Amino acid sequence: MLVRDLVDAFLSWCGRHRAPATLRFYRARLRLFCEQFAARDAASLTSLELDAYLHGAGANASDSTRHHNAIALSVLQSFALRESLLDKPWFNRLEKPRIGRRERIPTAEEIAVLLKGASPAFRLIYTGLSQSGARPGELCRAQISNVDWTKGTITLPQHKTARKTGKPRVIPIGKNFGNTLQKAINRRQIGPIFRSPKGRAWTIENLSGTHRRLRDAAGLPKDLVLYLARHRFGTEALRAGVPLKDVADLMGHASVTTTEIYLHRDVTELAGKQDRVPELGTPDVDRGLAAEKTDDPAAA
Repeated sequence: MLVRDLVDAFLSWCGRHRAPATLRFYRARLRLFCEQFAARDAASLTSLELDAYLHGAGANASDSTRHHNAIALSVLQSFALRESLLDKPWFNRLEKPRIGRRERIPTAEEIAVLLKGASPAFRLIYTGLSQSGARPGELCRAQISNVDWTKGTITLPQHKTARKTGKPRVIPIGKNFGNTLQKAINRRQIGPIFRSPKGRAWTIENLSGTHRRLRDAAGLPKDLVLYLARHRFGTEALRAGVPLKDVADLMGHASVTTTEIYLHRDVTELAGKQDRVPELGTPDVDRGLAAEKTDDPAAA
């Protein structure tokens, strides 16, 4: 089987059994792989060839992109072996860069600079992300028909953790987020909640690309990525005293363990808590230090 036929079979399977966003992810991550090896017999690929491919495809890319490229190849190999399209694996393991934890959140100044040159359409969806804690892909997919104003919710049957939880993603609509939704929807009855400047539904690729262009044009740091709008929501919610379980539900986390990454520790605050531990109450220590100073030849 040729590589292009294997990739086509995998993407067709994804189209039948996975969410559209998942299909788009694998199509994007495997595009260069298919272009480079399209006419090769899939069984002839070697581990070193794939390692070299990943190295080249990841040049000048972020750790996240390189990690996802490797994940896509791993999943493709698992599919091929499971469906008997390969007799043996290409590799036993791939070197995947770790995706670092996002330890920063955008400052108010950075957000103001970012949005200064943005279109009204981008400002609306970015504001919605900051107010709701929703994933970018969730607000890209959300339709007007998913909104229940009576219950104050947006309900998405297809979402990132649907297979794990077996439940729809329910995004609460608070007062501020509700105002943003009303501005985005206006008098429309159908279609996506948030539309791009061209009047179509945003895609995660288009939204991320727009954010990246605005960031670079404003001279903001490269680590200021779109997902940090959601990260900021989680961090600020916890700082405001919202219980951990409530923040997990607001953000659609399947486990509070995921939510705990937003518990950024202030070292200065921890130092103050360190002083809450009762002292040993050993004045002899001070006397011993005083004696050492007296005996110090340099002090003579």
